[in-house]
Amino acid sequence: MSSIKDRIRKAKAAPGGTATKTIRVWLAPNMGLVEQYEQAVADLEAAEKDETPPPGDSLESGSAVAEKRERVDQLRAQLDEYAVELTIRALDDDEWQRIVDAHPPRRGADGGEGDPRDAKSAWNSTTFPKALLRAATVAPDLDDEDWANLLGTDEQRGVLTQPQIQVAGNEVAGLSRFPLDIPFS
Repeated sequence: MSSIKDRIRKAKAAPGGTATKTIRVWLAPNMGLVEQYEQAVADLEAAEKDETPPPGDSLESGSAVAEKRERVDQLRAQLDEYAVELTIRALDDDEWQRIVDAHPPRRGADGGEGDPRDAKSAWNSTTFPKALLRAATVAPDLDDEDWANLLGTDEQRGVLTQPQIQVAGNEVAGLSRFPLDIPFS
């Protein structure tokens, strides 16, 4: 076993230098394809449930299930063309606070009543998750143009939906703000 100093050096040298997680985002998937995939999965599950093996060693055994499984695999391969995996890391307290401070909740023009979208949070619920995701992503290496295309700007729409950005931001928050719990069995 290596020394604690070696283990700490190895951890600091790892991408992100802290707890990391790989998440999947979908770049403008064809929702019709998603629906076809969901139906194919449901059809496969039903066929597997209903299938009773024929007596003896028949070459026909499971052919309907095999065809349905092949259809699911084909559709999944098509869907995976829209997927991108991002490796995110935990943010330390200072990084977290800088992002919170940079994205305060929206307030009314008179400084009074706030925007209802931000009523239950201590930050701007639209810009904060984007900033979290951008600050925490360690792979792949994305430049400003990539981020603008993913998240959008005031001038252009991004390819990630707000719910996807929210989910990804929640994953960063989970790594950054909650205890690391690794179950052992």
